[in-house]
Amino acid sequence: MKNKVALFLIILFSSIVIGNILNFIPYNYDLFLHFKNNGRWYNKLKDVPFFEFVLKEEGLSFENYFLSSAERIEKEYGYEKEVLLTSIASDIVFAAKGVTLTLDEMVSFDINYYLDILKVLTRDSIVVFETDKGVLFINYLARLLGLEIKQEQEVYILSESLYSKVVENYVVIAGSKQALDYCINVYKTPELQMKEKISNIINNVEQGDYWITGYSKGDAIKIEMGLSKENDEKTEYVILTGTVENSVFKLNISQKMETERPPTKTEDLMETIPVLGNYFAGISVKESMDVVQIFSDWVSGYGDELYKFYDIANTVLKNATSTFYIVGDLSESTEVSVAFLFKLSDGLDNIDSVIKKYAGYYDDKTGQWIIPISENSNLYFYKFEKFFVVSNISKEIYAKKSSNKRLMNIPAYNYLDKKRNYLLKVFIDIGDIVKKFLGINLNSKLIFWQERDGYFVNYYIEVM
Repeated sequence: MKNKVALFLIILFSSIVIGNILNFIPYNYDLFLHFKNNGRWYNKLKDVPFFEFVLKEEGLSFENYFLSSAERIEKEYGYEKEVLLTSIASDIVFAAKGVTLTLDEMVSFDINYYLDILKVLTRDSIVVFETDKGVLFINYLARLLGLEIKQEQEVYILSESLYSKVVENYVVIAGSKQALDYCINVYKTPELQMKEKISNIINNVEQGDYWITGYSKGDAIKIEMGLSKENDEKTEYVILTGTVENSVFKLNISQKMETERPPTKTEDLMETIPVLGNYFAGISVKESMDVVQIFSDWVSGYGDELYKFYDIANTVLKNATSTFYIVGDLSESTEVSVAFLFKLSDGLDNIDSVIKKYAGYYDDKTGQWIIPISENSNLYFYKFEKFFVVSNISKEIYAKKSSNKRLMNIPAYNYLDKKRNYLLKVFIDIGDIVKKFLGINLNSKLIFWQERDGYFVNYYIEVM
């Protein structure tokens, strides 16, 4: 009996502690991101090949740059760097109203980008740090950001734009005095807290073993990497989780829509496509407008020739089944070889007629259709194994580059690939790109899925 009581008290106490930092988030705010136990997850993150490259001296050296900045503050102002390091190793929360976070745009290889985020907090934004260093941390942060600091009673003002205060074992930083006072009042008033108003959603997310959790009303958190929503559907809310497992960083985003739709069903041939280089994508043909946009982005520099692509793309899509694929190779000269692969449902008559419409011709010797695009470039159309290919490289060059290698022959793809039904799937050989541009060996890959499942559009990103 005593053991059961003790266990109950431990669980109760743990839930109170875990929930405290979320108490600052008002229900009428639009979004929050919660980074939990950062010190623990940072050690795991360094086991992920890509992030090891970003952090370590042999790569982009983020860690050394950050530590040298911390040591500079220690030397110039006498604040020990442990004040900073221990404060960011615990929990951090960002919450805001009236802003939109586009996750794709939050990836930067300049560490100053993330420091500048603090400098430009909007009026109704807050950042909360869990720390027992309180005032020391505020002063340290001001020096790190290069901001003047002054004190008015218990409030610390950084460069007339940021307002900060110590509340128990938290430091709250806000973009205005009103937001600071409001969120501190919310902390003491459960009925105003987001986690109390939508506890069923937040508890479900927060109870998992995640490094990052997040929530937004509507599209306040969004991702542009995927395909657009159908018919401008409205989003009810978005939930986000991020973790590190077996040296792989995993980010999952679920977008709750107002309309229920059937789960995605896909004929997935992606693992059988001939390898061209370092980029692979599979896209449901149902998403034809997004596909045509991909074509238009690729040829945006060709001006008047753009209409040809719209016409050709629509013709090919009307004769294609289930899923089409893109393979590409980005080289150190920034030249991009791209091939679009389709599985056709009908013959080539319609495609042949539209190629001829734009002065294209069939080359019997090489077995491909050719449309001159500019003085130095052509479009090629040809059958290659089980696919019909549209490319800016000839059939001969593609066959030479692929050298009978298939995506299924890449171990990392088999390790990461778990989704067979998708609207969009992208696989990128990050290591190959880094090798070509920087000459650094890196065994790193990225895979991205988007799927529709009832009321939810789900996105999955995994990086190794």
